Amino acid sequence: MSAVTDRTPTPPSGRAVAGNLAVVYVVFGSTYLAIRIMVETIPPLVGAGLRFAVAGALLYGMCAVRSRSLPRMETDRLVGTGFIGLLVIGAGLGLLTLGEHSVPSGLAALLAAAVPVWVVLLRAAHGERVGWSTWGGVVCGLFGVALLSLVGGAGGTAAVSGILFLLAAALSEAVGSYYAPRFSLVEDPILASAVQMLVAGPVLFVVGLAVGEHLDVDRWSQRSLLSLLYLIGPGSILAYVSFVWLVSRTRTSIATTYTYVNPAVALFLGWLVLDESITVWVVVGALIVVVGVVAVLVGERGAEDDGRA
Repeated sequence: MSAVTDRTPTPPSGRAVAGNLAVVYVVFGSTYLAIRIMVETIPPLVGAGLRFAVAGALLYGMCAVRSRSLPRMETDRLVGTGFIGLLVIGAGLGLLTLGEHSVPSGLAALLAAAVPVWVVLLRAAHGERVGWSTWGGVVCGLFGVALLSLVGGAGGTAAVSGILFLLAAALSEAVGSYYAPRFSLVEDPILASAVQMLVAGPVLFVVGLAVGEHLDVDRWSQRSLLSLLYLIGPGSILAYVSFVWLVSRTRTSIATTYTYVNPAVALFLGWLVLDESITVWVVVGALIVVVGVVAVLVGERGAEDDGRA
């Protein structure tokens, strides 16, 4: 997953890509609801800091057990991985958690759809060729989430500050995802995830305390605590490892297509958990989102095949 490699990486199999995409689609989609429930009684930055610090420590422990020693990393790879962690986890997911304190989970997932747009614009700004299928997929995907937003019923009211936090989160995540392959990074996806979380988690926790948040555990509700535990386990350890794998082994445009699927997943979970209604327009919007994802996947896979020809 580094811009500086010792050998040409083996192209990932379609089955591996599809499997990791499925994990990212479903689990990341469920984290919006979990975050919304967590921040009901747990301060957002403190909660996010605990989430990633604990998940990072567990992942690092898994790596140590697997190798039967403390993992060793080159300094440049450690620094590069930590920096990307600050962008994607610290700024990206930290601002997302902060935004969901005043924005419904469904709307938060919709606003996260800005990530692939920023990525494509970054690619174009750097002179990279972007195929028409990719552009079409981006437009189609955004049209689908716009339809979900306008007539699908994301539900609830949102503060302007929360929306701004979420837009800034999408930009930070896009920048981190786009530049990740250009840094010398830790190659093992699990160890890379652990490093990024261990760097970003404590920073989020300290920033939260600095801005006035408190660690009042006795005020946490049971369901907020359970949501935090879910975010530590599947929401961080499982999903983020899959995401790092995708970023390191596929085009960024493919890795970030999960932001198209997340709104549909978030809205479905809102119906399942919070008894929100799903109209015919929600179904139509979800289908348009799927078409957009397929268009991006086909376009980017074709571009990879052309580059290897």
